[in-house]
Amino acid sequence: MTRRAGFTLIEVMVSIVLTAVVSLLVYGGVQAAYDAQTRIASERKGLQSALAMRLLLEGALAGAQPTFLAADTMFIVEHRVSPQGVPQDRLTFVTPGDFPPLSPGADWAVRIEPTRQGLRLVGGPLGIRTPSRTLGLLPGVTGLAVRVRHRSLGPNWSEEWASRAVLPEAVELTYWTDSGPVGIPLTVSLALGTAN
Repeated sequence: MTRRAGFTLIEVMVSIVLTAVVSLLVYGGVQAAYDAQTRIASERKGLQSALAMRLLLEGALAGAQPTFLAADTMFIVEHRVSPQGVPQDRLTFVTPGDFPPLSPGADWAVRIEPTRQGLRLVGGPLGIRTPSRTLGLLPGVTGLAVRVRHRSLGPNWSEEWASRAVLPEAVELTYWTDSGPVGIPLTVSLALGTAN
């Protein structure tokens, strides 16, 4: 009995199954790599946004200053807490427009507060009739705890700040989410914080 050259049906079926298995493995690897790349890009964007907001806050707080146009609202810390117990503090102060997005030529009244969309930095130039606008937004941060330090309060940090006309020596901002504090608190020394 002579055999014809070619493949048997079983050999063809085995090769098709092996090709399908290899294809699924390759597809799974490619999909995992794509998912990892998307996740890394999202995390990078979040980190860049957090860094930009941190630099903006550091610059604005470091330049906090007294003003004659809004002397009674120079530095205000409002303590609030959400029903879930997350700090919802609001900080309002005046800073010069020395760097973007704060345009030069005017002092800016700036407010930092948590919202549903994230930690929002809102401001507007003093003495110029323009509406306040969002200067920065840090998504995912739904709470803010503000503490201050001044020699009149002793060596420790305090959550209370009663003086609107005097700047503290330093400010500490702690970001919160619904699950608790996140990251390292932002601590900024105020250049004019020793003035009375």
